Amino acid sequence: MSSKPLPLSFARCLLRLQNGEQLNSSEIKSKSLLKQFCEDGIIQKQALGYRRSGFYCPNALVLQNYLKVQNDILSLENYIYEFENPASDGESSLSASKSTKTFRDTGLQGFFIKSLNSRVMISGEIIQPLPLGGELFVYKPEKLQISDTALIVGVENPECFLKIEKLVHLFPQKELVIIMRYLSHSPNRWLQTISNNYLHFGDFDPAGLSIYIREYRSLLPDGRCNYFHPSNIEQLIDQYGLASLYDRQIHLLRNIDPSLYPEVASLIDLFHKHRKGLEQERLLTSNIAAP
Repeated sequence: MSSKPLPLSFARCLLRLQNGEQLNSSEIKSKSLLKQFCEDGIIQKQALGYRRSGFYCPNALVLQNYLKVQNDILSLENYIYEFENPASDGESSLSASKSTKTFRDTGLQGFFIKSLNSRVMISGEIIQPLPLGGELFVYKPEKLQISDTALIVGVENPECFLKIEKLVHLFPQKELVIIMRYLSHSPNRWLQTISNNYLHFGDFDPAGLSIYIREYRSLLPDGRCNYFHPSNIEQLIDQYGLASLYDRQIHLLRNIDPSLYPEVASLIDLFHKHRKGLEQERLLTSNIAAP
């Protein structure tokens, strides 16, 4: 097994097993990792009844040593804490792992932001628009203040963020705050502390919808967020869409119930109809972008 970081959900299951609990198969989502740990004798399967089985750890010390050697994890408790702690840094992560690289993608919290026809303040000071060639990065979102009436647009693609002025005429209002996260979930947490509406501008494919639902829609109250798509999205998907995006990601649609997320139901229908997905930066090269 490689030293690739373990998913947080699987690490939580391992901690429960280490503490003597027995888990049902349905509680452990990472089936491939579960199989590997069973094959290596770290976790064992036990029949619980007719067509039911559970899993347990016969020796907690063996599990701990295995994680140190195979995954560079020194402590499951600290490993989980570092994932959940938004202020984690390289120094503190050494209490959980042999390498700071394990948590490097969560070490720098914050997001890029730009305002259009709206005022942004940090620690009470008004931030003026930066000259061409620079963008503002906010690493302490709790210091950020924006207008209550601004629409927040979350952009997934860096090129679209940098060239968003070419697409602003497609959004439903002029007062906008554009954000793009950087290797963190900071925008997700920040959005939960304010009341502004959120519009997600992601790829028009199953993966894009999955990110929206998992990381934004599931965290915000009903009616506060929506998924952006231009009025001619079907034409764009038909003309510029890639079948490979649909083929590789179609499995993600099985977890999305259109009746629960009506704002993306029409997009799901288009994916199935054309069997294609569309990358968001394609909007910059189509005839709907401003010159």
